[in-house]
Amino acid sequence: MSKPAVTYSGATLFEIGMSHVAIARFKNDGRVEIGVFLVDVFCLGVKNAFFLQGDEETLKEVRGKMTDSCGPLEEHSGAWGRKLVEGAVHYAMRLGFAPHRDYKKAARVLGGIDPQDCPETFTFGQGGKPHYIAGPNETESRRNLIINLLAKKLGHGSFNFSYPLGDMDGFFDEDGDEGEDEQR
Repeated sequence: MSKPAVTYSGATLFEIGMSHVAIARFKNDGRVEIGVFLVDVFCLGVKNAFFLQGDEETLKEVRGKMTDSCGPLEEHSGAWGRKLVEGAVHYAMRLGFAPHRDYKKAARVLGGIDPQDCPETFTFGQGGKPHYIAGPNETESRRNLIINLLAKKLGHGSFNFSYPLGDMDGFFDEDGDEGEDEQR
């Protein structure tokens, strides 16, 4: 009999709004199927996704890379992961955002995992509103597209957004302060 599915996520997911989430499903023959999702619980849902197969060593490598990018990891049940990922996708879709083009491929790992086995309730958005946080590699055109879509869908004052000031190389202005938060 195979081991139950397991989920790894960044420990600060609901504090900072985004983290990689890896869901691993173990096969009887020793293989491990892993769906990795970049989840934005504040607004955009699944921003990136991929699927891979390997063994326990492959999963260890994925966890190591996640720790490097996300910091400390938390371990959860597969049901927790499925409920989280699908909830983020549904939240974003209500706002007008589809999941990453490889979401369906990565979501193959979710088959056979029952999200109802997770009693936890997730709250998406931040402070009762969507909060779009522009990524450092997003173009001004993309940022404006997202902000305009949110404004059209929700109306002004119904969402927040954060963006980098000045230089697009990072989220810090000349004084080292974080980029501005705006409310729309």
